Amino acid sequence: MLKIRHALLTFSLSISIFASPVLLAKDFDVIAHRGASGYLPEHTLEAATLAFAMNPDFIEQDAVITKDGIAVVLHDIHLETVTNVEQVFPERARKDGRFYALDFTLAELRTLQVHERANSKGEQVFTKRYTGNTANFTVATLEEHYELITQLNREFNTNVGVYTEVKSPAWHNEQGVDASQIVIASLTRFNLANKDANSYLQCFDFDEIKRIRKDLNYAGKVVMLIGENSWGESTTDYDWIKSEAGMKEVAKYADGLGPWLGQLLDPQAMETGKLIPASWVEYAHSEGFIIHPYTFRQDALPPGMTAEQLLSTLKHVVNVDGVFTDHVPPVKAWLEAQGE
Repeated sequence: MLKIRHALLTFSLSISIFASPVLLAKDFDVIAHRGASGYLPEHTLEAATLAFAMNPDFIEQDAVITKDGIAVVLHDIHLETVTNVEQVFPERARKDGRFYALDFTLAELRTLQVHERANSKGEQVFTKRYTGNTANFTVATLEEHYELITQLNREFNTNVGVYTEVKSPAWHNEQGVDASQIVIASLTRFNLANKDANSYLQCFDFDEIKRIRKDLNYAGKVVMLIGENSWGESTTDYDWIKSEAGMKEVAKYADGLGPWLGQLLDPQAMETGKLIPASWVEYAHSEGFIIHPYTFRQDALPPGMTAEQLLSTLKHVVNVDGVFTDHVPPVKAWLEAQGE
């Protein structure tokens, strides 16, 4: 670990003194992850409004579907981690003990209170974030988020984009619901589905990415999210996705990639104190992908890294095109300190 810390410090100093003007001029998108989720309960309209005030390049929305076929903005298909559903509708859990958004109408979801994310024990995951319980944060629809952002853009003459994820499309399809079609219909209604729109549509499921392009004829920008096979996000083989052949295949359908931070650096090189991009990153750059990794959290940085070191590594070592962040202000402050 000391070797890694030394390498990071040396790297940070060298960046500040010898950084290439070409690299520094490269755009670096700041994506508000689930809105201003580092400061207010995630995916609420209040969190989206606060995120807009922070002037990111994009605000993210995760979309799941209600019993009456409406896209709502929630990170999970389950409700109990971010709402008080178990108190309001204690009898509505499925056999696995989980409460599913798809089992509730929008009107029913409106009766729930959204709170900071909790773990399976009911404990707040990020203990220093919003701890109040009086303000009535509620579940909002995808179209309410789109309306909010497009109207604020109009009023302030800005162009903050939207960055929407279709959550668990295969699971929705098993339940008889076409989540992607519903989300694309909402994007289309707000003129956010064309190739020139300031929007991205993302998904962890490569089969669904192909379907979005081929069967649903989606013309907007698409991002293939990359997880780990152990996460169970989809049946996609992410190890294959990161291969040279996988990258070439994904390039037929997607414009960008969304890896998580732990996939970006060569782990063997890190053991010797060196910061070298993982081999798949070169394949991604050769295919011309936009790369937007997730997630920069000021209160959950990788071990041994400061915020500045992490951001410098992302931009100048891995050469990514931006980052998802729960905390927009420190990322923007770092960019401003870089002269951008």
